[in-house]
Amino acid sequence: MKSEAKNKGAVLKDKKGHPVPLTGISVTAEINDVLSRVTMTQNYENKESKNIEAVYSFPLPLNGILLEFTVTIDGKTKHGEVLKKSKAREVYEDAVEKGDSAAMLEKIDEGLYSMSVGNILAGQKISISFTYAEFNIWNGSLLRFYLPSVVAPKYGSPEKAGIEAYQAPVTALEAKNALSCEVVVTGALQKFDISCPTHSMERSDKEDGAHFAVSAFADRDLILEIRNPAEPAPYACLGRDGEGYVAAVAITPDFGAEDSRLPRDLDIIVDCSGSMSGDSISQARVALSRILELLRDTDSFNIIRFGSRVVPLFPERQPCTRENLREAGDLLETINADLGGTNLEEALETAYKSSSGNKQHDILLITDGEVYESKSFYEKAEKSGCRIFSVGVGSSVSEGLLRKLSQTTKGMPEFVTPNENMAERIVRHFQRMNQPATDSEIVWPGQPDWVFPEEAPCLFHGDTAIFFARFPEKPAGNIELRTLSGEKKHSWQAAIPAAADETPCSDQARMAVRRRIAGRDDDKAQDLAVAYRLITSHTNYILVEENANAADLDLPEMRQVPQMAPAGFMGMSCAAACFAVAPESRMMSRAAASRASGGMMGFMGMMNLFARGKTGGESVMASREQTEDQEDEDTSVTGGLALLVHNLTALKALEKDGVKGLFAAKNIASLEKQGLPEQAVLKLKEILNLGISERVVFVVFLNSLAAKYPGAFRGSDILVYISRCFARLSEREKTLPDPAQGLLKEVLAL
Repeated sequence: MKSEAKNKGAVLKDKKGHPVPLTGISVTAEINDVLSRVTMTQNYENKESKNIEAVYSFPLPLNGILLEFTVTIDGKTKHGEVLKKSKAREVYEDAVEKGDSAAMLEKIDEGLYSMSVGNILAGQKISISFTYAEFNIWNGSLLRFYLPSVVAPKYGSPEKAGIEAYQAPVTALEAKNALSCEVVVTGALQKFDISCPTHSMERSDKEDGAHFAVSAFADRDLILEIRNPAEPAPYACLGRDGEGYVAAVAITPDFGAEDSRLPRDLDIIVDCSGSMSGDSISQARVALSRILELLRDTDSFNIIRFGSRVVPLFPERQPCTRENLREAGDLLETINADLGGTNLEEALETAYKSSSGNKQHDILLITDGEVYESKSFYEKAEKSGCRIFSVGVGSSVSEGLLRKLSQTTKGMPEFVTPNENMAERIVRHFQRMNQPATDSEIVWPGQPDWVFPEEAPCLFHGDTAIFFARFPEKPAGNIELRTLSGEKKHSWQAAIPAAADETPCSDQARMAVRRRIAGRDDDKAQDLAVAYRLITSHTNYILVEENANAADLDLPEMRQVPQMAPAGFMGMSCAAACFAVAPESRMMSRAAASRASGGMMGFMGMMNLFARGKTGGESVMASREQTEDQEDEDTSVTGGLALLVHNLTALKALEKDGVKGLFAAKNIASLEKQGLPEQAVLKLKEILNLGISERVVFVVFLNSLAAKYPGAFRGSDILVYISRCFARLSEREKTLPDPAQGLLKEVLAL
């Protein structure tokens, strides 16, 4: 096997000189006719002389559904459980502060997850494995297996997307995250043409299928392409769901060469931010050239470039005359990644406002998607009435953002790595746009308890659609998809297999429920996620292992595992692009930039600080670096809380009755011992009487106290633990109700 990742025997360290606890990532995957099933193992080792906590944020496919979570410590393997997020975070914090080892996996954004491993003992090795599955989706003749491996630095602040500061991915030029992967292609798929445009992989054909192996660094996403010269056949699978069964069917509709040829309003939005430098902007030029060739004289168009600012080619969309197309072609000669940051939201809003209402308004978006976006970003897209067809380019595309953006607006995404054929993908996108509107109906045998999706989805030629239904008894017969595309009727059938997965809660049932509750945050959805052991935005995997010497351990120090710089990221102009962004960030001081450049080799450190910029409502840790720049800040504390602040900031994590004891207790009585005045005690107990837990009151009060007196808390051992505990509260817990807020203000005013 050709190895791209060579172990030079050196211990990799982060920018502060600490050994990086993640020693490698190994992946095994099986792609069969129906599903892809992937198991990822993250190996951690504490090479320090004290216990630590490792935090690693990493990407997973948007449609991948987590099914299993195991942790191996000292040769013993245990299975994790799923709890609601607030409960899981509470269990994790309590275990870590007590001195036990704990591992927690949580979703923090679309396609982005975070692993926290608390109390890795000195010299200890811990392996954490999780398994996810997803249905295979055909795009025309292409099945694309996608393993995301790296998160590129993103424009904006993580808090905008609801990501805590300690979980925001950090990129380091010196990072070397080793990745080994073996993919087995089985069934009929192994007979097709299989290639890997991203890595050098070795193939070996065995009895169980075609094996592909790679040893590399996690600096680019891994893509395996399978091409089927024929139309993919419909397939169905069946699995038990308690006393009933869940059937799933995948059908790839073929509408032939139908073309609506209706006039279209088209806005082409192209990302010209610094992160597109190098491979990505080169691909964008190829895409734009091909698009101009495909436009018709009945269309109107505009090209909107964006970075920190938005630059339309024309003040408003223009007809596709020879002169206008020539002007657009001239633009291709000069287009570059020179517009600074990635203000995607403003670029899209510019296109939304220009809708004429007389034609189908489509948006073709070409970007790497490296931007943090809020919930309102998707809500505005849905309300716009535009269909967004995105083309994600580069070696580390933000698949979660682009796929959700397209799905929300009834468009479709495409993804292209540096070695893939951009022109081919653009032609596919235009075929989708030109396709007539399609009415569809799915007919199930018998009477299902429920079906998903509940409403007929938007179907596109050559793109696989997945349907689910639950039956009270084992179903039999055919599933039929009927469509009306233009004036033509189509029909496809798939037989429900006689054999079923008889596991009481089968993977099919869990995958169906995960689709049904996607995007919901109501109590019923959260209860279903726990019952079916599913990770959502509101549930986490958690596992705790007791340590015999827990009482003797200090509180662990946090170690954030950095991302590698993506292959081809920002090309040779990365430093210039970063400096172009910095003045507009409103979040980088001169001192902060100086610190970053020393530890992170210049521009990447600046990108890290830029990504961690605060927007308000954050924990005290998120603003600590800005606070450190205020050298003349008054650190004196007066009033009734002065003794408490003095005693808290004097506490040491290493002392028996220090920070660890205080946070292990997490109650008002422990604050009384540190000097909390009686009047404050009474008011905090009034908050408890409102039904708020003592743990939440303890953490919110200390976070508010540290925010009020940042100068006094600066550099104290307690600050990092206040911030960490506050960050792991749920959003609902962080914001106390109005009566409690009033009482808290009275306490802080003492």
